[in-house]
Amino acid sequence: MKLLNDTDFHVCLSGRIMVLLVGISMLSACVSMLSACVSVQPGNVTPPPLQYPGPVVQVDDVDVLSVTPAMDKFLERYVLKYSNPQTRLEMLLTAIIKSGVLGFEYDDSKTKTASEAFESRRGNCVSFSNLMIALARRAGLDAHYQEVFIRPDWSDFEDDTVFLYKHVNVVIKSGDDSWVIDVSGLDISPTDRRKIIDDSYAKALYLNNIAVESLLENDLPTAYAYMRKAIDIDGDVTDSWVNLGVLYGRNNQLDDAAFAFNRALQIDPHEHSALSNLYEVYIAQEKNESAAALESRVEKHRRSNPYYLLRLSDEALEKKQYKESISLLRKAILKKDNDHKLHFALARTQYLSGKLAEAESSLMRARELAPKSLVAYYDQPLDELLTGNFP
Repeated sequence: MKLLNDTDFHVCLSGRIMVLLVGISMLSACVSMLSACVSVQPGNVTPPPLQYPGPVVQVDDVDVLSVTPAMDKFLERYVLKYSNPQTRLEMLLTAIIKSGVLGFEYDDSKTKTASEAFESRRGNCVSFSNLMIALARRAGLDAHYQEVFIRPDWSDFEDDTVFLYKHVNVVIKSGDDSWVIDVSGLDISPTDRRKIIDDSYAKALYLNNIAVESLLENDLPTAYAYMRKAIDIDGDVTDSWVNLGVLYGRNNQLDDAAFAFNRALQIDPHEHSALSNLYEVYIAQEKNESAAALESRVEKHRRSNPYYLLRLSDEALEKKQYKESISLLRKAILKKDNDHKLHFALARTQYLSGKLAEAESSLMRARELAPKSLVAYYDQPLDELLTGNFP
């Protein structure tokens, strides 16, 4: 067996929500392909143990919708004095938003419970949804979590691990009307598919995100404990199984990784990240026939990932196939226009191909998108940038 590196898997996250995608590959699955997979029976499934030295980590249960005395006082002062449900909703929103009394700010870096989000006044979509639903229900409103199936949003994270971000928001029903509450600023199309999810599903997403944070710190026992807790609460959330498979892969438990990815596919045959990651496991196990059965669909979906296209462009650049490299980078930028690294890669390739004016334009775009810590770096001449190390 071969040990899978961080770059071999994809990860899933919500917070948006994280789905760990092992490596840089993603694919669409179909039921007929499961014949090449490990057999997984429907119903409750217990994940294999983590083969790791040391004590087993136990995590306490958490009430993500717990309301504190401070939250009750907030409601009494700004919301509960109004008897009309519609007025209560409007006053609650007015008090919570960034310009309101609470001043909640969207921050996709942390997943929090309702009380933690209230205290810090910031958090990702899961955090805001927990906070909004807890307060809305306390105010007598009919509030629910909603998962939104937006176009995949990829992030090239640390150690080249790739993340697929998902999204949740809040639906509040009032009479015959339904109100969608969302502070993320994401471009959500009216045609994007949505699904009301129950509290246990949403709590599993919360635990899954906490697990991923531990996984990023290479704390495998803690990550495993949170993933197990998420699966115990709702075993039909594919994100938890995908990310558990990533964890097994990092721990060189490849058979168990395949089991987890197959479980995700049994729940949802169209779980692209599970199929892509399963393909990587088969390659590592040298199960060539099983990998070949998945390859065409994996490759098709991989090309929706801008960072996979970046990898292909780097390979073309090494062969001095400048036209092909530029073409691949332009396709990547069409899928994710706001990443400075993609624009800098295009500037580099254009410069090496002799397209100096175009290269300067691409570098300018990279500088516009770069974080403050990299602006000075991008102020250097292109020829100097190409001979230095990216910070």
